[in-house]
Parts: sequence; structure tokens; C-alpha cells
Amino acid sequence: MPRPKFEEQWRQRFIQRGTVCQDDADIAGWTRSGLEARLRNFQRLWPGDVPGALWLDVGCGAGSYTRYLAEQGVTPIGMDYSLPSVQKARERSSAAMTWAVGDVTQLAIRPASLDGVLCFGVMQALSRPEQAVAEMVGSVRDGGEVWVDALNRDCLFTRIKRVVARLRRRPLGLRYDTPGELSSWMRRHGAREVEIHWIPILPARLQRLQPWVESGSFRALLSRVPVLGSLLSHAVLIRARL
Repeated sequence: MPRPKFEEQWRQRFIQRGTVCQDDADIAGWTRSGLEARLRNFQRLWPGDVPGALWLDVGCGAGSYTRYLAEQGVTPIGMDYSLPSVQKARERSSAAMTWAVGDVTQLAIRPASLDGVLCFGVMQALSRPEQAVAEMVGSVRDGGEVWVDALNRDCLFTRIKRVVARLRRRPLGLRYDTPGELSSWMRRHGAREVEIHWIPILPARLQRLQPWVESGSFRALLSRVPVLGSLLSHAVLIRARL
């Protein structure tokens, strides 16, 4: 099936980034501070797994999360549809690590064969995100986990961007999802438990304030008052257990 135009445009952009960029963040399409903030939040929330557990990092880019998983003792597979990105990930990683070229909407993975899946920085470039969710959930065994991040459609700044884009009659160029949609898709395709974690990420020019929005007190506030989490968080991280 041909890719929708939106997805194909992003695929070509990521192939180009993998070809010309060197920094992990540039290849992934984030600022360096943005990638670091996302990785810190995952490190804080992920409980780990037993040594040797098999995890897939789909949409791995240059392999930032894949290498972190390997450092924690699990067995990761890094996968991306950008061959140049996969090549760079392999060059800067241990020779023992496994890499593959593949698409999250068409995973060539045996059903229920993985202990866990990560999919970060991908949903915003998909026009058919539920298909990707179905593929990921279907590849994980009972008791395993799927972790997905997405750009938060309900964030106040995103709402402003959407209004401005509508007034200018210009597309946003990225997909934004709601936590409710993502959670619903996870459950529809087999997840038994779903957690929503708010990820506030400030622009690079305001990075001096990023430690404050990652502080325990601020995170507790967002957790206790979900409407604030929804309005103030640029991204959302979903953890689904099967």
C-alpha cells in the first residue's frame, strides 16, 4: 500500500537528516535540549526489565534510547525506516547491538515475541497512528510493555499554533495526538493497563527553567491536576502493559 503523502514527506525528511546530520538530536529532528529532556523523563519513569529481555526501539534514529536500553542490561533492537540513520546508529554503538530497517506501521516481527517496545518521536510523522499502535501491541507478549510518546494536542501552546495555522490557512506539518486517543487505541488492541505521564518541555531559549518543570513538586502538581498537565505539557508519554 502506498504511503499517504504526509508520511512519505516525513520519511524523506528523516532519510535526509540521517544522511547530512551528525548529532543524535539533529537526526531525530529535536533540539539537543529537547532530546535530553525526553531521555531524562524516560529514564526516570522506566522501571527496567530482567537482563536479556528483548526490546524493540522502533523509530530509533541515531540510537540514543537503544544504547540506553543496552546499558541497562536488556537486549535491544534498534529499528528505523531511514537507512542512513540506522547506519549512523550502528557506527556509534557496540558491535554486539542489533539494528534493522523497518516501518512501525508494518512491523516484520513475530506476534507476541517481544518483552517491550519503545516508539519515541514517531507519532507526529504518521497519518495512521492507530495502525502503528496495533502493530506494536501485537508484537509484545503478555506481561510486556509498550511505551509511546507523542506531541500533546491539548497543550496551550499547541492550541495557539493550531489557531494561527488555521487563520493563515497553513497546515501545521506535524501530527498532534490527545492522551485519550492514544490510551483508547492501546486498550482496543489489547493493553490491560495504561498510564499517562505529562512531559513539559520548554523551548531551547528557556532551558535554564527546564529543571524546575522537571522537579518533583511540579510533576506532582501536574499529576494531581490533570487539566494542568494537559495544558502545560508539550509532550505526553504513554506506558501500556499487556
